[in-house]
Amino acid sequence: MNFSKKIITWYKRNHRKLPWRETKKPYYILVSEFMLQQTKVSKRTIKYYLNFIKKFSSLEKLAQAEEKDVLKKWEGLGYYSRAKYLHSFAKKLINDKKYFPKKYQELIKYKGIGPYTGAAIASICFNEVVPAIDGNACRVFSRYFGVYDDITCTTTKNMFQTTVLKVMDFKYPGIFNQAIMDLGSILCTPKNPKCLLCPVKNSCFSIRNGTVGKLPVKKIKKFTKHRFFYYIFLYNHKNVCINKRLTEDIWKGLYDFPLIESNKNLSIHEIINKIWKKFRIIVSNSFVYQIEHKLTHQILSIRFLNCKILQDLRKNIFLKNFFFVPYNKIGEYPFPRPIILFLKHEKMI
Repeated sequence: MNFSKKIITWYKRNHRKLPWRETKKPYYILVSEFMLQQTKVSKRTIKYYLNFIKKFSSLEKLAQAEEKDVLKKWEGLGYYSRAKYLHSFAKKLINDKKYFPKKYQELIKYKGIGPYTGAAIASICFNEVVPAIDGNACRVFSRYFGVYDDITCTTTKNMFQTTVLKVMDFKYPGIFNQAIMDLGSILCTPKNPKCLLCPVKNSCFSIRNGTVGKLPVKKIKKFTKHRFFYYIFLYNHKNVCINKRLTEDIWKGLYDFPLIESNKNLSIHEIINKIWKKFRIIVSNSFVYQIEHKLTHQILSIRFLNCKILQDLRKNIFLKNFFFVPYNKIGEYPFPRPIILFLKHEKMI
């Protein structure tokens, strides 16, 4: 029995039961693959997937939705550019009256659909013979073939595309790709792999040569930027002041409060002075909530200050890009996770 048959036989007996595997409809596979970019399969991810397709049950409904509502359903999942690219894809197809792309080369023309996502959709939905090379696949194949090249390099991934075609099942390419995904997630894990249970252990280079712990080779350039955010929670007995983030930075498209950012930790007196200079408002002289939030290559130290509005700030020219929403409407807007936690702390959502 050859490599692909052993892999597929193992998959049929041991595969993970996931809701998006109950269908081959391109839209549902598209949503799942976008959600799984940089996110592991978990009960949490499954819950997000089910809630998302319940709200936007078709490509047409997603295309008709406002960005705010799409981001709201994505709220808390992170990497929000995925949601915006997914929304953009739906709008482009519907508005241009195009059919869902069936070929790998057509799919990867759209923003947000890279080689792996395009290959997964093309193989699972349309039976195209194209390897889906993600982190799991790189780990499996670097160990199986004995590849010592850095798997973060594009040249290595391109090499895998060619090499894997030689062992890929041409009749069931979608099942083959999913089998590799599950093999990497269940058995060929980064730490403590279950090699004795592997269906291809007898032909694996790393098992024969004792190099399982040395592969794959992954050279990560670590650079962590520390940022300090100071949010002002402006409110009165009816409304809260918020703003839509439009700059090319983290959380673009989400909403937040008036913000002072610094590259160093500030004392309460320093931050009060900066807030006065920027917004011409006076805040409380203590932090009401604080949190440290970790992102890829970034650590955010976030502090919240309260400021009850005593005058009409809608005419404040320093807040011209902000607007006021009623308390009972605040839950309709998508916020970054730190602000969600703050609003929960304040019992507003």
